[in-house]
Amino acid sequence: MEKIPRYDSRDALSWTRTESADTALRRWHLDLFTVRGWCTAGAGGLLLFLAYLLGRHEMMALGLGLLALASASWGLAMRLRGRTNIHRELLSEVPTVGEVSKFRLSCAERSTIQERLPEDFGPGPRLQAPGSIEYELVFRTRGIHLMGPAQQIVVDPLGLIQGMVRTGESLQVPVRAQLHELDRFASLGERTLTGDAKFSRSTTADYYDVATRDYQQGDSIRQVHWKASARHAKLMVRQENHVATAQGLLVLDTSFEHWNHSGSDLRISLPQAHAEALTSSRRFENALSLASSIGLRYATSGYQLAFRNLAGTSLAQRDLHSISELGALNSFEDFHAATTELSLDNGSVEANGPEILGSTLHKELLGFREEPVIMILGELDAPQAAWLATLSRTVRHVEIFLLVSHPERYLAIQHELARTSWKVHILPGNMAIDEMWG
Repeated sequence: MEKIPRYDSRDALSWTRTESADTALRRWHLDLFTVRGWCTAGAGGLLLFLAYLLGRHEMMALGLGLLALASASWGLAMRLRGRTNIHRELLSEVPTVGEVSKFRLSCAERSTIQERLPEDFGPGPRLQAPGSIEYELVFRTRGIHLMGPAQQIVVDPLGLIQGMVRTGESLQVPVRAQLHELDRFASLGERTLTGDAKFSRSTTADYYDVATRDYQQGDSIRQVHWKASARHAKLMVRQENHVATAQGLLVLDTSFEHWNHSGSDLRISLPQAHAEALTSSRRFENALSLASSIGLRYATSGYQLAFRNLAGTSLAQRDLHSISELGALNSFEDFHAATTELSLDNGSVEANGPEILGSTLHKELLGFREEPVIMILGELDAPQAAWLATLSRTVRHVEIFLLVSHPERYLAIQHELARTSWKVHILPGNMAIDEMWG
């Protein structure tokens, strides 16, 4: 079996699609004429001009014949191109940055098709139709990427026409933010793995059939399975609370000035199909990827997270209020799907002294006194950190990720937040997520 070709935009050579022919020629597809084609058409035109001057009818007939031959070859190529039926299909369910997405290109007519990939990938695979070809793409930026329209190689038997013309429809491919495995980071998600949860996945499970695990520091005494503890001669706790469903809050800073404020921030352009591209930075893309990865881990552990920006606006396409295992996964999927079009905003939070959170988010945050709260921020000064630390009196389980260009300059902020019981991570945001923790 032939190996499926794979294209990775990171491995592609830096290149730009250039059109050598004049714009007017491309508009009417006259750039398809070969040198022989232009010579034939030019000879026909010259014979018509000489026939007009000399009054020779046979010369006029020959000139008209040459022009008709060139026009017929051009028309035949255009007609064959218009009859070609190309079908492009996305075989992967959820295209995500860094993961392999599989596509299939098929055509029932006899033709030669050159697939047109997004700009970062370079030339695509070639299909000798009728038939189909499968290929794989590895996207390195999120957004809505445009596949196609494909290019058909047209040629006539006389060699007067040869070139590529666009054919078929384009396909918009939404690509979501990248996901990372965070299980090896012990500081992440400890609240998910221990402690009590508000809503049990199953309240009717038989006491003797419930799965158990070893007692861990922080487990409630109400979780202890006394029968299992007696059998194993050590404390065992019920597993159903470990996989319970509870609520949490994830706050992601989407302020433009917090992620694009200095020359150290590498700006990134994110495609949006036919719409204007979005402007982002490497730091924000790492922050969004971190938010998605943490959201997935909490969702799979049974927590339904609410995703908000600093103003308190929802970052997901919809808000789910059903507290269940399915609702937790759906809540994350809605947020992850929204990352394809998530953009940085200007002035989302009105300046009110050192208060970095909007009034709407501030009120909502006070409702998460015992539930986990994750904050992923781009910038923070000492007065803002001091004000944020005052919330620790009412909101206990907070984990802050501060992704900055120069972590060594944030000792004062770290000192302010150290007065709380929160977990604080000040990370080099321009590094890859796998390298941030060393």
